[in-house]
This record gives sequence, C-alpha cells and structure tokens, in this order.
Amino acid sequence: MDKVIINADDLGMTPGTNEAIFKGYDTGMITHTSIMANGDYFDEAIEGLHDRKGLGAGMHLVLTYGKALKPNRIYNNSNSFFNLGYLKLILLSINNKVFLKAVEEEFEEQILRVIHQGIALTHIDSHRHIHLIPGIYRIVIKLAKKYNVKRVRLIHENIFDSFSLTRKFNFILNGGIVKYFLLRSFTAINARYENLYHDMKFYSILYTGVVTKDIVQKLKKSNESYEIMIHPSIIALDENVVFYDEDEKSYRISKDREYELDTVLTVEEK
Repeated sequence: MDKVIINADDLGMTPGTNEAIFKGYDTGMITHTSIMANGDYFDEAIEGLHDRKGLGAGMHLVLTYGKALKPNRIYNNSNSFFNLGYLKLILLSINNKVFLKAVEEEFEEQILRVIHQGIALTHIDSHRHIHLIPGIYRIVIKLAKKYNVKRVRLIHENIFDSFSLTRKFNFILNGGIVKYFLLRSFTAINARYENLYHDMKFYSILYTGVVTKDIVQKLKKSNESYEIMIHPSIIALDENVVFYDEDEKSYRISKDREYELDTVLTVEEK
C-alpha cells in the first residue's frame, strides 16, 4: 500500500473534474481516484482510466446525486433522480430492511458497471460519505469482500494533527467541525464491525476543499500512512454543465477546485 495516497473524488461527474484528475496524475501527485458510476461523464472517465494503468481507481458510491442505476422510489423521484438527504438516509438505514436491500442492489449495480469496463477496483468510498452511515457501511463491506476490494475509507482523522498542520479556524464557519464529529463517530462504530482501512490515517474532513501544498509536503514527510482527499477541477470546462442541485454546482465551480489542482501540480515530485 502506498505510504501517502492522494485521492481525487468525483471522477465522472464533470469534464472539468475528469481533466483535472488526469492532469493531476499525469504531471502531479495524484495517485488514486474514485469514480461515480452514474456520472454524466462516466464514459470519458473510463477512457481516461484505460490510458492510465498506474492510476488507482476506486468506487465512489452515490445515493444523493444524479440518477439511480437501479431506480427505486424508496430513494429516487419519478424521474429516477436521488432525492434523499443525509438525515433521511440515516433514519431509513435503521432496521428498514426494504431500504437496505434496495441500497445493496443499487450499490452492486454501480460496482458492476465499473468492473464490466475492465477496471480493477482498489478501494471504495462515497459521495458525501454516505457509505459511513453504519447500516449502509455493513452493505459496503459485504460488497467489498464479494468483489475483492481491499480498502474501504474510514475517517481516521485526528483533529489536533489537522489543526497543527494548518493553524486555521475556518472549519468552525464552514460546518467542518460538525461533519468531522459525525463521521468520526460513525467511523468508531464501523471500525468495530470491520476495518478494511487498516492503519491508514485520513486528512481533509476539517479542511475539505482547501488542501495546500505545504500540508501535502508535511504529510509525505511523516512516518504515517495517509489518504489525502481532494476535489480538483478545471472550472472553465464546467460552465455549461447541468448540475442536479445548487450546492453541488457552487462547490464544483468554486475556485478552490483549481486551487487544489494547483496544489498537486506544484508539490515535490514522486
């Protein structure tokens, strides 16, 4: 396993995302990416992966954005678009066997769509970290074992380590602290069930979307194994893209996306 994994999420969502991730691998520090099987630019993403055999490709499971591959009115609207928020997913995942069965079938369909394109999955994570919801996590572990996927993301991020790297308090205003404690709580529950993240640490829940080159350099020089999550894009390529919700649009066309791309293009070479 790589000592420091720099993983770019959301491959397949937009042309700007695809271009940035591939550029970040070709001429920068990106080592892995996670693909959305229901992404509007999935075919383009697969073509790029086939041209880059050394780029680790994982599954970015989706339940909150775009269309379902296996429509079910329990989690999508009449047009097959996912329509549940995070809280609703949590509530439905508590002993709702019908919902959990539908989620398992949808996730398996997403995994198979990628595998059938000749991609050997290196890991599993998810859009908006929905796979960490404990009831859903058990499904993901089951599928990971079924399809021989060795790593499933957990949020082993230490708040004191992250703060010491940045000395910034912006996570208080951007909601990062609430998300951090929720996902850390889920991770503690999930790790007791099954830990396929092993001894890796994680970075960028508190500072999602604003990973800087000095942070990457510090983590690469540490004695620990890290996964650094980034979300790069080239926003000019996404100006005419149709997004399915405004929050996603504002996130994807933020200048922070290009800032993170610049980060992985300017740190020291592999």
